Amino acid sequence: MKRLFVLFAFLLVSCAVFAQDEKPQSEGTLLIVPRLDVDPAYGLGENSWSVDLGTTSFYTFFDGNLGDHFSFSLGNHWLAFSELSFGDTESLYRNSGRAYVNNWVDWANITFSFGGFFVNLGKDYIHFATYEIDAYDHDSHWQINSAMWNNYQVYQWGGRIGWADEDEETKLMLEISSDQTWEKAFEIRPLDQYAYTLYGLHEFGGLSAMASISKCCLGVMGAMGLQTEFGDGISLGIDGYAAKSYYGAALKAGFAPTDHFDLFVKIGYERGDNELVLSGDRFYTGAGCYWYPLRDSQDLRVHGLVSYDNFEQTLGLSLGVTYALNLQLF
Repeated sequence: MKRLFVLFAFLLVSCAVFAQDEKPQSEGTLLIVPRLDVDPAYGLGENSWSVDLGTTSFYTFFDGNLGDHFSFSLGNHWLAFSELSFGDTESLYRNSGRAYVNNWVDWANITFSFGGFFVNLGKDYIHFATYEIDAYDHDSHWQINSAMWNNYQVYQWGGRIGWADEDEETKLMLEISSDQTWEKAFEIRPLDQYAYTLYGLHEFGGLSAMASISKCCLGVMGAMGLQTEFGDGISLGIDGYAAKSYYGAALKAGFAPTDHFDLFVKIGYERGDNELVLSGDRFYTGAGCYWYPLRDSQDLRVHGLVSYDNFEQTLGLSLGVTYALNLQLF
């Protein structure tokens, strides 16, 4: 593990030296995101209420480029509180280097690009082609996310090669990484135990589409996501995924009547026979609202969500606040 961090630091320093020699434009931004949740839930089976702190967390995201050909991205999950204790936070650090659980490094990678082609090394999410996986964790709601999002550890160490057009409206990518069944992410394993994914993205008009085919611990899995925006702030998206032991689909619709309000509804169904992700049938749905109280920005977001999950036999309510502070460092 130490060797990987030394290699990563060496590459980053090398990129900086290269950038200084060539004297191209470099920049770096730091995004600081605290999120506070309060999630009451009613258990239909037990006929009882419970309250927890949901996905209360503290994140930072450091992104930028070193010249014209090198870029970097570092996402850290520093604090986590599902209850009033430091148990969740301690687990982030106790599980450093583990492949099967979240830890304090969500991703840490560098990218070399030239003429549309790129090579990326480090930790990143496995690009299963759903817009749910593609979204930031701090923007998501676990109550209305798939079992794949909730139970599969998609942040893994590895590498990818690919090509993107100038506007990044079209992207093709092949990646190889560690997988969720690994104890440690830096083990040397037989080639057939790594996760492989072929991923494509294309945007045309108001429609975005992505698709992937993966070989991972779930077997061979295909995934596809479609997302479109209409006039007057209306959006519609659908995700689908299928493997031998797990499949599902979800539909999400949104409406933004003003710059200060977003309304959304999501409905999904999935079925699995896999202990890693889901064993059984699950139907879930929810409706919510985002309010952005600041006059000239959406940096501060207040959310409310009502949800139902038949697998957990739960009616849920989530209330929370997320703030995004964006700083230009260089």
